[in-house]
Amino acid sequence: MSAATCACPHCACAVDSREWVHEVAGDDLVYCCEACMQRHPKGMVQCQSAGCDCGERVERERELAS
Repeated sequence: MSAATCACPHCACAVDSREWVHEVAGDDLVYCCEACMQRHPKGMVQCQSAGCDCGERVERERELAS
């Protein structure tokens, strides 16, 4: 079983064959959830993977950038 890391830049979740994995056509990218695959539209969509804080991080980074 090969494990990979979610391609979302805000997320370090491991994704494997038992998880909900998405591959974008033409890319080797895998994502741990739908929110990560959609790059968190408006930066506010929470990651659906248990224990992942990427949605919170996106929000925090947006606050720091403004």
